[in-house]
Amino acid sequence: MATESVLPNMKLTPHLVMEQIHLHGWNWKSAGAVCGLCSGIISPLVGAVLTAMTWVTGPHWHGFSIQRYGTVLLFLTIPLLIFGAHCLDLLDQEDERAKNRHLKDSVNGNSRNEEKHNDLERY
Repeated sequence: MATESVLPNMKLTPHLVMEQIHLHGWNWKSAGAVCGLCSGIISPLVGAVLTAMTWVTGPHWHGFSIQRYGTVLLFLTIPLLIFGAHCLDLLDQEDERAKNRHLKDSVNGNSRNEEKHNDLERY
């Protein structure tokens, strides 16, 4: 028995990203995802540049220990990416809960207005 599933063809465009931000709004989960993923992408680049500078100038540059800062930024890459991915997972779980709640209400034929109306009829 073979099963086939169709995945939605979703392209990541700036318009789609902005639409999702307007739909969900900015909260700590979306801000954490943006900060974690952007920092996780930028930190290894800056860390690599700082490390390469130490090869040319030495470990100290104008009193700053750039070798240490470069190494720290390189090691922060994985935790930052994990944090951003975790925040994205939390956003996806929130979407799934909302979708399941909506499907459950539509299958049962209940809407929020009917539930309020039924509560008023009890008294």
